Amino acid sequence: LCQQLDLFSDAVVAIDGSKFKAVNSSDRNFTNAKLKRRMEEIEANISRYLVELDTADRHEPAAAEARSTRLNDKIAALKEQMATL
Repeated sequence: LCQQLDLFSDAVVAIDGSKFKAVNSSDRNFTNAKLKRRMEEIEANISRYLVELDTADRHEPAAAEARSTRLNDKIAALKEQMATL
């Protein structure tokens, strides 16, 4: 059709043979089952960290403060990851 309408001239056509590697790592590949399993893992980790915070609160106040800060940071990171998923 394009030749009949004189849309093509007698030009040279080149074909590029480039190959590109596909990026499909497990961090970027999501299925419903993977998302559900990862969300359950995150919730389990958050629960475990909350138990550790409770334990740290019952022990020495000086050591508990540093530990609770670190655990709160981990919980915040996990909640952010959960929101991303």
